[in-house]
Amino acid sequence: MTAIFAFIAFFFFAYRLIKRIGKGFPIFELVVTLYLLQYVITAHLEYSWNWENTMAVEESEYLLFALLAVLSFAFGLLKVKNKIEIKQFYIPSNLASKLGRALVLIGFAGDVGMIILPDTVHSILNFFTLFKTIGVYALIFSEKKLDKIIIAVFTLQIALSAILNALLIEFIVFGIFFAMFYTIKYKISNPIKYGFIVASFLFITIYQGVKADYRKLVWENEVSFSDKIAILGSLISFESFSDATSSNVQDNESLLQTIHRLNQGWQTSKVIDQVPAVVPFQNGAEFVNDMISSFVPRFLWPNKRTVNDYQRFNYFTGYSLNSRTAMSIGVIGDFYINFGKIGTCLMMFVFGLSIAKLSKWFFRKFIFTNPINLIWLPFIFSYLIRPGNEFYMVVNHLIKALVVLWFVFKVIYPKLNLMKYYWIDYYKSQEVMIE
Repeated sequence: MTAIFAFIAFFFFAYRLIKRIGKGFPIFELVVTLYLLQYVITAHLEYSWNWENTMAVEESEYLLFALLAVLSFAFGLLKVKNKIEIKQFYIPSNLASKLGRALVLIGFAGDVGMIILPDTVHSILNFFTLFKTIGVYALIFSEKKLDKIIIAVFTLQIALSAILNALLIEFIVFGIFFAMFYTIKYKISNPIKYGFIVASFLFITIYQGVKADYRKLVWENEVSFSDKIAILGSLISFESFSDATSSNVQDNESLLQTIHRLNQGWQTSKVIDQVPAVVPFQNGAEFVNDMISSFVPRFLWPNKRTVNDYQRFNYFTGYSLNSRTAMSIGVIGDFYINFGKIGTCLMMFVFGLSIAKLSKWFFRKFIFTNPINLIWLPFIFSYLIRPGNEFYMVVNHLIKALVVLWFVFKVIYPKLNLMKYYWIDYYKSQEVMIE
């Protein structure tokens, strides 16, 4: 019965997400859909098909808890009414072009800084390297031919880098937000949306089926760019396509690999198995440490905790990661070790509500006054949409992102004189609309 409710909830939020794409910017529907997928749906499928089952506790103990935790998070996120209707927005081409190009240049300057500057400033520079993707989102609203070329080149570069290096997550996140902005600028029909989703899932499934062999050949040897393409081309064949679309689930290794990779529940189940049987509940101590670590800069607290600490993961899961592997217990796991199951559901609701109120403040303060600022939502919430990220990582990124945005709005925007472009083009558009 729990699994049935889980699937109903997943398809409800997925449908709501697809329906609102192009009509608004449903980032929280996206978050809830991904959390349900990775904490609940894929965990249930792994239990059901028993393929390399890595779940550490019985399904009856895990699934209801995970579903209630995610739904509590969803109720918090969506409790604050904050819908944007795109028809109310106008983003001028000149404004999008100037801001987009500036952000792309700043992003590439950040890349150069990461190479030539000391490691102590890399955490800040990393934020500026993210400006490349934010700049591309802005350029979507530009009508200029050069900007369309910049978009094509950047998209091709990030796609090839992700696929050939077997690290898809960055491209997937970029692709999701790119599609959301693209459907705002260009009206896309629902059949095309569904077709794009099916094609994307099929590609990911096929890729997951060959990724292990590809990584073994590429990561263990010095392989040139052209050789990587040749190796991947030889692995992705008609046979791999047939395997990925096989109706025999038990023999469909590509699909099973995809489910296994998406399943965030195995980490959470190991935490439930370890705490409090072996490791006691932390009674909020880890939560307080996370919050303090998020607000205090490292130069004031050199020994504050780091993200994806393998020793912390091993301690709370009983697993054995080596020092070269970064992994976290996820948001639900972080709340569980502090507050138990009931406390986790309560804290997930409070966390979701806090994020929603922050979003509403940002909308009212910056987006309603200048809609181009919609492009900053992925910058602020990019770590929130990944269920595998830990609570500390999400909050730490949020705080740093807001500090960086304060600098952008106070320093970079005035230098670019962006509001001049906005108001001139806005009133021109109103004259056109009146005529």
